[in-house]
Amino acid sequence: MTPNRRDRDWPVPDAIHQIKIALIHENEANTNLLAMSRNQTLGEVTLADRDGAVHLLRFLKFWFNLPSSVFITAANLLDRFLIKMKVQQRYLTCLVISCMNVASHLHHYNIDPKILVSISQSKCSIKDMDRMCEIIKQKLDLQNGKVLINVLDYLNQFLDLLETVAHQFHIKSVSSLGLEKEELLCHLEVIMCDSQCASAKPAVIALALIQNEFERFMSCAIPDTLSYHSYELLQLFTTVVDLQLICLIVPVEFTSCHKIIKDSLKSYDNHMKSLYRQNLLWRYSSRSLYTTRSAWKYYKTLNTISEE
Repeated sequence: MTPNRRDRDWPVPDAIHQIKIALIHENEANTNLLAMSRNQTLGEVTLADRDGAVHLLRFLKFWFNLPSSVFITAANLLDRFLIKMKVQQRYLTCLVISCMNVASHLHHYNIDPKILVSISQSKCSIKDMDRMCEIIKQKLDLQNGKVLINVLDYLNQFLDLLETVAHQFHIKSVSSLGLEKEELLCHLEVIMCDSQCASAKPAVIALALIQNEFERFMSCAIPDTLSYHSYELLQLFTTVVDLQLICLIVPVEFTSCHKIIKDSLKSYDNHMKSLYRQNLLWRYSSRSLYTTRSAWKYYKTLNTISEE
């Protein structure tokens, strides 16, 4: 059952029009990763494999010092390709670096393909990556100028709308109420590594993340300060509810996504060890190995430092 529209005008009509256009483009593609686990055969990419692949994308994002937009686009390309095509596990690493390469080009960033292939420790060559990039563009219709809407697009539009509403109610800035852009992007990267969260609609993820950030601000704020901001928070919470109605988000779907986001960020804040890590290996030339061979068994015992 879809929510009913309230009998009043929506806030910021121009921004609402842009959000509705994004919803039309979103409905053209399926982003439900949970459907990928149905009718799987031995050797195909699983949801756990997908989560490990997205962690690799995030590692590459930090290694090449890329913005969050490149990572989110690369993860979105990976998810769309995995949903559309049945991929064998042995091709997953090549697919991951190809998605990062395509995403970097879409955002006009140049990555050295040699370093990309080397640091990912993929067994594929640069030619294999280039061939996979062409397959990604072909299967996702990127060559025809197709618009791929992802969760970051919704998050930016929702933040701009909330900022406009804040000015209408003489609120200084939404960043003073817990919506710091850098922290939001960091949390978005964390939750997109979870396939259960990434399976939700992008608009649902963006709104659930915004509400979660408001709740985190309320839980950490000083009671006197919180009572001072109560009117401002009420207006912004009302706008979040309006956006749920505009995007036709079912309450059960929103509540489920919000719980997954809350649990993922709680694990992140508690510094729980991730199951997925990128192991780095040192690679030496034959000459380096030969010249350092005599020092392999060298060791020296250090004197014990006495405690005072």
